[in-house]
Amino acid sequence: MAAVVALCGVFAGTPAAVAVGDQDLTPFYKQHLSWEPCGTDVQSGAQSGGATEPPGFRERLECARLTVPRNYSDPGRNTMQVQLIRLKATGPGNRLGSLVLNPGGPGASGVNYLIDSGSAFARLGQRYDIVSFDPRGTGHTDPVSCGSKLSPPPATDEDNSLAAKEKRINEACGRYSGGLLPWVGTPDVARDMDVLRAAVHDDKLNYLGFSYGSKLGAVYAHEFPRKVGRMVLDSVEDPTKNTWQTAVAQARGFQRALDDFAADCLHGANCPLGTDPHQAQEQLRSWYRKLSETPMTVKGETVDETTYVYALREALYSRSDWPQLRQALAQLRRGDASGILRLSNSGEGGGGAHAGRLPARQVGRDELPSQDQLALRAIACRDTSERYGADDFPRAERELTKASPLFGPDIAPTLLDCYDWPVAGDDSSRDVSAPGAPPMLLVATTNDPATPYQGAFSMARALDNSSVVLTYRGEGHAAYTTGDPCIQHYVDDFFLNGTLPKPRTSCG
Repeated sequence: MAAVVALCGVFAGTPAAVAVGDQDLTPFYKQHLSWEPCGTDVQSGAQSGGATEPPGFRERLECARLTVPRNYSDPGRNTMQVQLIRLKATGPGNRLGSLVLNPGGPGASGVNYLIDSGSAFARLGQRYDIVSFDPRGTGHTDPVSCGSKLSPPPATDEDNSLAAKEKRINEACGRYSGGLLPWVGTPDVARDMDVLRAAVHDDKLNYLGFSYGSKLGAVYAHEFPRKVGRMVLDSVEDPTKNTWQTAVAQARGFQRALDDFAADCLHGANCPLGTDPHQAQEQLRSWYRKLSETPMTVKGETVDETTYVYALREALYSRSDWPQLRQALAQLRRGDASGILRLSNSGEGGGGAHAGRLPARQVGRDELPSQDQLALRAIACRDTSERYGADDFPRAERELTKASPLFGPDIAPTLLDCYDWPVAGDDSSRDVSAPGAPPMLLVATTNDPATPYQGAFSMARALDNSSVVLTYRGEGHAAYTTGDPCIQHYVDDFFLNGTLPKPRTSCG
């Protein structure tokens, strides 16, 4: 891992001197950003805004490129161009600076997220320039590439196991992106954010991060505690858990969310799951088995047990999607899998308008993962020393299936993502201690399937800076973007006035 950037001198916007070791970073910190209207090439990856997009919204978007060192320990050797996007403050009221967003993943495009979801930050956008970016390795910022097609295994290779396939993917990533992979870890992205902070002429970084974005914000605070401004972490990762423990927690979290959905369905009329909890769970597992044995076809696309699990997972990220899931299951009961396919595809693109969602992954198909999945893999493998292989998989599958009969088998293969990864990883990004940083606001949802509720309290203890946890008593992932007026009041009040809620405050 590259050495931590050390700041020399006090500066505001244009620093006197910034160095890492013997390397001078001042040119990066003093650069001028050339903001221009965003081209169609940048906007092409976003979803169509439709009726939710305010008139003239896309015309207000501005884009720029931020130059950063690929390796902060050797900044003169190679540089990278980080894709930025912003919505300038509209008023009324005095401008408070820039508010930087990260939608999570890792692997999600911050550029696409702002295009798709900028209207969700309209109140904050009155007094802040809303800024987002594609972190290194993602989107338009040196995206990780592993070729265009997964090459077939050698004719002499009789090992067709999942671990063998993951090894082939990772070897391809090393061939195509080997020079990039050592420099996509979270600490490097945090350093990029500090260069961004200086380039937008802010003394302190104001930041809103969702899911993985909470880890990124915490790592920034660890590295640059005196440069933390108003920082909100929503759907907070638990820095005390390793990759295996996180996978088990997510399996349990999604199972709990599915149980809550089933209970809600049973309280209504004509629930496609039956009439009692036992029948509902058996019906959900029965569809999984049937689609595994006999996949269905919808408009030429296969709907199998993996598609089915993705559909369940995508709908469980937000309670507002529960009616769609209920309808899709009612259709499935009639032999129509079109609703399941539609829900399964709703998570493509690494999050899109949905803050914090994990990129969907296709497991067991003889093809390369999508770019956002490859970016997730590259960042996650750089951020951990864990390297699980074929010998570990049977135990992983047992433990995760026990945690959730439906979601466990889908999550277990992710533990093989770093099998024979071509670049070493380390665990330095799990250290988020920042006693010198001002208190932050951590937002946690009681029934969050992807980042379980207690993780926010673990993060608060690890930060050791008197950060406050705001509880949202509800379902889903990313509380601020649910539109809950209570959550938005406290978050907006902190960003606009610097006022933190009292400890143990809750909404919902």
